[in-house]
Amino acid sequence: MKPRRYVVSKGKFLDSWVVDRTLFDFVSTGACACCGLPYLFNPDGLKGLIEACTDIDTDAAKQELHAKSPWPPEIREQVWGDRVRLRLKMKREMKHFKSFLTECSINDVKEFCLENVSLMKRIFQMPRMLIMEKVKNYDIHSSYSNVLSAVVEQVANFKLTKYEVDGRADAEIEF
Repeated sequence: MKPRRYVVSKGKFLDSWVVDRTLFDFVSTGACACCGLPYLFNPDGLKGLIEACTDIDTDAAKQELHAKSPWPPEIREQVWGDRVRLRLKMKREMKHFKSFLTECSINDVKEFCLENVSLMKRIFQMPRMLIMEKVKNYDIHSSYSNVLSAVVEQVANFKLTKYEVDGRADAEIEF
């Protein structure tokens, strides 16, 4: 596979750019030995990885399984494998957040957020590289890391994409 070049054009930061950047990074850096063989840990392959994400409804899982992927099978399996690993690791941490919310009421959390607006802005506007460092703390460093990095860059430049806002609630759209 021949690497694609980045071209600064009207298409920069569109979904096709995310795919191109991910492919470029994959071709440039290759796959690491620990991430390149996800089928060793899941003999059902992509189907097993998708089914491991228990919160994806059945129809969406079937659509994803049969979707035309922009990536070669090796990258697609790495992305799904790391997606499952990251979700499982983060789900294990949920007990810490749940215990925090049992110690503090929802009103206390809301009050804290409203009283510390500048702190909340810093939390939600952390530098992009810090996001990727946090992901590395979960031992995610393969193609999924490349995809996340490209998507973070895309989100940071959302206005340039000219995509429609697809938020589900007024608060989400306003944010």
